[in-house]
Amino acid sequence: MQTPGMNPKTQDASRVPEKASSTNKFWFFFIVLYLIIDYGRPQYLFNPIEIVRPGLLITLILTICLIVSGALHLTKSRQTIRIWLFIGLLAVYVPFAHNNHYAFLAFRTMILFMPFILSTMICIDSLARLKKIINIMIILMIYIALYSITHGGHGPGHYFIDENDLSLYINTWLPFCYFLFQNEKKTKIRFLYLAGMVTGLVAIVYSFSRGGFVGLVCMATIVWLLSSRKLLSILVICLIAGIVYWAGGDDYLKEISTISNKDDRTANERILSWKGAWDMFLDNPLGVGGENFQVRFPEYQPKELQRGMYGRAAHS
Repeated sequence: MQTPGMNPKTQDASRVPEKASSTNKFWFFFIVLYLIIDYGRPQYLFNPIEIVRPGLLITLILTICLIVSGALHLTKSRQTIRIWLFIGLLAVYVPFAHNNHYAFLAFRTMILFMPFILSTMICIDSLARLKKIINIMIILMIYIALYSITHGGHGPGHYFIDENDLSLYINTWLPFCYFLFQNEKKTKIRFLYLAGMVTGLVAIVYSFSRGGFVGLVCMATIVWLLSSRKLLSILVICLIAGIVYWAGGDDYLKEISTISNKDDRTANERILSWKGAWDMFLDNPLGVGGENFQVRFPEYQPKELQRGMYGRAAHS
């Protein structure tokens, strides 16, 4: 049946093949499971799960779903084309990078992300499905926030061990909680969004991440600028400030006050690292190969840094 006002050819071209329909609960289930494994890291809490390599297994299942669906043409966009071009650049550099192994690992990591990315583009094709996946991600964020609050500001493994990465992740989801809370009609779902905002804020404070605080300020500013309820947004921001002070106290405020101190060793080292990274870029505008910044850094590090800082991250 033709949708009124739609070109028949356009409608046929955009129709999802039967095998790739978003009603395929099996495919969607493994997208959700991928998120739980990648972010929640239950394998770190229950080691036997790691034996079956859950991340690799789920990626394989998603790949099979992509192949049998016949829907890969639906993933063609300017964004995906650029991602594939970037992956191609990583692949080209593998034999030429100073450390071929690191370069290959970076290439492999990006390739292994693609089945999830492409599956999401195909399966999340309606507002209802989009809202469902967002709610699942907010629940997952609440779990990670509660975990970090009870584990010294560190998340459940992998990159969430780093308090800066943890805070970055939580800051990403706080605006979703805020705006969805304003527009949701169901009380139970509104409570979910409110719980996400409160636990997320407390987790950022407990992480004692200065970068997390900067991200929080930026997030609050953008929320206010985009909000149609400016007065309400100001009240919420004041509430956020109150929660931050309540959760962190004087010790947190003292830590945050050092953000602008350029004499701080960590801040100074990062500024110097960025200078070295800029020089590296000028010599190699297409890069030095995946994960090879840390390998080449000793060649470009400023003299103010201790010598031989192999393995230094760009922090940028």
